[in-house]
Amino acid sequence: MKKSTYLLITFIVALTAIFTSFFKFINWFYILKPLTTVLILLLPIIFIKLKLSKYALIIIFGLCFCLIGDVLLMFDHLFIYGLASFLLGHILFTYAFTTVNGFSYNFKPLVFLILFAIAMFFVLKDNLGQLLIPVILYIICIVIMAWQSLNLYFLNNNKVYRLIAVGAILFLISDAVLAYNMFVIKFSFSELIILSTYWAAICFIALSALYIPINK
Repeated sequence: MKKSTYLLITFIVALTAIFTSFFKFINWFYILKPLTTVLILLLPIIFIKLKLSKYALIIIFGLCFCLIGDVLLMFDHLFIYGLASFLLGHILFTYAFTTVNGFSYNFKPLVFLILFAIAMFFVLKDNLGQLLIPVILYIICIVIMAWQSLNLYFLNNNKVYRLIAVGAILFLISDAVLAYNMFVIKFSFSELIILSTYWAAICFIALSALYIPINK
C-alpha cells in the first residue's frame, strides 16, 4: 500500500471518529478513537524500509503511551492516569528529539512557550483542585518537548524538523483546548479542535521517524 493511500484511510477514520464524538455515537467513538491512534502509531513500523532507527523506536514507544492515554481519557475517573500516560509520551518525544542533535539550549523560543504556559496556568488554576501539581508537571513537560522541537527547526529549517516542530505545537494547542474545555467551560466544537490538532500532531511526529537517519 502506498503511504498516501494509508494516510487517506487514516484521515477518513479520524474524521469518522470526530463525527461519532460530535453526534454522541459513543460506542463507535470508543472504537474509532484508539483505532485512529493505532493507525498513526503503525506509520513508521510499516513504511520505514530499513531497520528502525533509535529515534523511530523512541517515537513509537511515545505513541504507545499516547494510545494508552487515549483509552484512559475516555473515562473521567481515569483522567489522572491518562494525564500520566501522556506525560510519559512527552518525555519520550523529548528524548527522541534530543537524539538528533543533543539537548539544545537556545532560549529564544522558550520565552514565548513559558509566556503561553503561564497564561494557560492562570486560566486553569482556580479549577484544578487536587490536580494542581500533576497539571503543573504536565505543563512543564510539554513546554520542554515543544522547546526542543522548535530548537531543531531553528537549527535546520528542513522538511523533517518542520514536521517535528509543527507536530509539537499542535500537541500544545490540543492540550490547551482540552484543558480549557475540561476545567473552565465546555464549548461547541471543542472535540473537533482537540482531536484534529492532536491527531495531526502525532501524525507529523510519526512521519518524522521516516526521515531521521538510521544512526540517530
